[in-house]
Amino acid sequence: MLGGTFDPVTNAHTDLIKKLASRFGNVIVVPCKVSPFKTSTAAGATERLNMLELALEGIPNVQISTFELERAGTDYTYITVRHFAELYDDLYFCMGSEMVIELERWKNLDDMMKHCKLYVVPRPHFALTEDLKAKLDALSVYEIADFTGEEGSSSEVRVSVAMDRPRMFLSESVADYVTAHGFYRDYCYVNELYKRFNMKQKRIDHSFSTALCGISLAKRACVDPHKATTALLLHDIGKYTTKEQAEAMGVKFCPRIDGMPLPIRHAEIGAEILRQLIGITDNEIIEAVRWHTTGRPCMTALEKVVYLADYIEPLRDFPTVDVIRKACEKSIDDGLLAALENSVKYVDKDEIYPITLQAYEYYKEKK
Repeated sequence: MLGGTFDPVTNAHTDLIKKLASRFGNVIVVPCKVSPFKTSTAAGATERLNMLELALEGIPNVQISTFELERAGTDYTYITVRHFAELYDDLYFCMGSEMVIELERWKNLDDMMKHCKLYVVPRPHFALTEDLKAKLDALSVYEIADFTGEEGSSSEVRVSVAMDRPRMFLSESVADYVTAHGFYRDYCYVNELYKRFNMKQKRIDHSFSTALCGISLAKRACVDPHKATTALLLHDIGKYTTKEQAEAMGVKFCPRIDGMPLPIRHAEIGAEILRQLIGITDNEIIEAVRWHTTGRPCMTALEKVVYLADYIEPLRDFPTVDVIRKACEKSIDDGLLAALENSVKYVDKDEIYPITLQAYEYYKEKK
């Protein structure tokens, strides 16, 4: 059994279901109305069901169940597992490794485990650490899949749709359906902002790559995906706007901007563009943009995600980047310390901003 909102069904879902179908006699795909951990879906139940049928057409041993779509009340997994346990003697519940982090939040988990075994699929960026394995050991009945799932989440779909690349994470038939219905266009507004603030294509590509990288980091850091995506897509919005140009648009700056080296001023400019011109009121997003080039002591989880994603996104190519990426796989804080240490060691002393040194000393001491 595999559940989810499937909002939309991605290539990662389809690949997973194909692999499950080759290993199990029957795969039951159960789209829910609304997950208890989400407040809403973008596409309605009928549209999500239609997309599932398009994506899974022709895959053997697979059935789509409308059990949760048709039942009243909240879609708690333990209720669904109970239902299918009455129909099948040997029931496995499939989950990605990223979900193990949240197992303690699941309602009536003990009851659920009386009726199924867990089938855990490792996912990129969500290694099954000793701590996570200990959680699974406490449940006693589980199996780890002999394959790794692909990347591709609903947040990544929304970013790819904004960049006019829906087929990056969706099959051709699902991408056509999404385009025809105008779904998942949450971040398409950034394209007008890129034009307004003269973003070059190379910088847009970097922002796209940073957003995809940061979404994975945000999941691991339990950061709100919408806040993270907004900050990631707009973190360089001030890159090609000078202080004087911004002031001519009506932006007012704190005097500290005059003491900032030119290579990092765009973060301060971008933060104030977001606040004063674009009208973003969420201070967490604004501050994540403000500190994405320098870091600072006591960074919020969102600030860490944006700082690191900008540092290690796949288009970055410098001698130590893979070392920092590996540190991020261990933990967000390990990655942060590695990135700050790299900046302190390799950035010209005349250009290193004092707060970066302070951040490095702060996180080194915490380690």
